[in-house]
Amino acid sequence: MPLLFPEEDASDVRRRYKPDVINGDMDSIRKEVLDFYRSLLCILVAGALGGRYDHEMGNLNVLYCFSSLRIVLLSDDSLIYLLPRTHHHEIHIQTSVEGPHCGLIPIGVPSRSSTTTGLQWNLINTEMRFGGLISSSNIVVGEKVTVQSDTDLLWTISIKKL
Repeated sequence: MPLLFPEEDASDVRRRYKPDVINGDMDSIRKEVLDFYRSLLCILVAGALGGRYDHEMGNLNVLYCFSSLRIVLLSDDSLIYLLPRTHHHEIHIQTSVEGPHCGLIPIGVPSRSSTTTGLQWNLINTEMRFGGLISSSNIVVGEKVTVQSDTDLLWTISIKKL
């Protein structure tokens, strides 16, 4: 698209004309184009949960393998996505369709320090690990949850039946 508007900045053109779908193996895409769309991209994987357990774990592994992408795993009952440790996260809750049940789960390595706001049982510099505490069966109490952790965490939240 930027070639059609040579007098305009390429990034401005790309922001104005965003495709609904990008399909293909991306083997011939220019790096700056891929980087631009990667920053906008959210991949929704429907049916990623609730089947064979080994496939569910494989889908969770994909979140870690492609942590620079925003990938959401979706089932009939919940959604899951990765919260990379490199960010302070603000999660805006769509209360008409999601919540109140939620969880934060460290997978791979323990979290020495996780802090949250907006949950019934907030974490305050809390250690989480398998074999110890994980934040399961928590409750969202507002329309915004914040999360900061020293490790990657999985965020999960229930989906309301309409």
